[in-house]
Parts: sequence; structure tokens; C-alpha cells
Amino acid sequence: MSTSPNTSARALRTLCDQIDAAIARGGLPASEVNDLKRAIDETRMRVWASMEAGRSGDPAWVQEFWSQRVAETCVAMVQRVERGEIDPRSPRAEEVRAAAARLVSSLSG
Repeated sequence: MSTSPNTSARALRTLCDQIDAAIARGGLPASEVNDLKRAIDETRMRVWASMEAGRSGDPAWVQEFWSQRVAETCVAMVQRVERGEIDPRSPRAEEVRAAAARLVSSLSG
């Protein structure tokens, strides 16, 4: 019997919550965090490829998928900055500011 996509999504969210908690309490060594990042990236790419293959003839779907993902990521980052979880003065934050400004400019037409 196969697992439904909704059940899998809930399981992934639960796993992410557990990983967040372990990282927050210092329960994961840096080497394990790096391995985890690679596994998550690989999983994301495999899921993306599967979804893309299923919708290959629908460019509107791809646009909607990307737009939704970017919007969710931006909102999540704003929330983390506001909670003090991300330092807005970090070198990486400068890269994000530059990318966000370029995105705003591109979307303005």
C-alpha cells in the first residue's frame, strides 16, 4: 500500500520540526547538519523533478509553483528576522537584500 502525498507531507513537516528542535538545543553536530542539508537538497530536487515531469506541458503551473515558493520563503525570512533569529547585518543578509531588490525591480516591469 502506498502512502498518500498528504500523509507524506505531514510526516516531513513533523520531521522538520524535530530537526529544528534538535538543532536549537545543540543536539546535532555540524557534520550531521551538513549531511542533513545535502539529503534535504537531494529530496527537494527529486520531488521538483517528479512534479515538473507531471506538469511539463503547463507553464502556468510552473510559474505559480515558483511564485508561491518564493513568497513563502520571503515571509518566513521576514518572520525570522523580526524574531531575531537572523542577523540583518550579516554578510549573507546583504546578498539577500541585493537579490530581493533585483526581484522587486524585475517584477515591477
